Amino acid sequence: MEIKEEGASEEGQHFLPTAQASDPRDSQFTSIQKTPNEPQLEFILACKDLVAPVRDRKLNTLVQISVIHPAEQSLTRYSSTEIVEGTRDPLFLTGVTFPSEYPIYEETKIKLTVYDVKDKSHDTIANSSGI
Repeated sequence: MEIKEEGASEEGQHFLPTAQASDPRDSQFTSIQKTPNEPQLEFILACKDLVAPVRDRKLNTLVQISVIHPAEQSLTRYSSTEIVEGTRDPLFLTGVTFPSEYPIYEETKIKLTVYDVKDKSHDTIANSSGI
C-alpha cells in the first residue's frame, strides 16, 4: 500500500496570483498562511482487486485504523471507515484525519487492517488480511 503525501511547505506559505489581475505584468501575489485548524495528517483509503474467500460471495469491506506510538509500543484503535458493500474495489468516503494537536511523529506507525463484514446486524467481521 502506498500513501501519497500532498506537497506542503514547511513554512505553510504558498504564493498565488490574484484573480483580479487583468494584466500579467501587473500580477499581484497573495500569501496563504496555514491555519491552526488544519490537520497534521490526512489521507483517504481505497482497495483494489480484493478477492472474496468464497467465489460467489460479494465483499462488504471495512478498514480499521490503529496507531502504534513510539514511546508506548502498544496498538491503539484510532478509527474505522464505513462499510462498502458488494465491490472488489472499494473507495471509502470516510477519510482518516489526525488533528494538529494529535501526538503523531515520524516514528509513529499506522496499521491498516482490512475486514470483510459478514453480518452487519450482529457486527460480525472476519479479518481479511488475506484479501
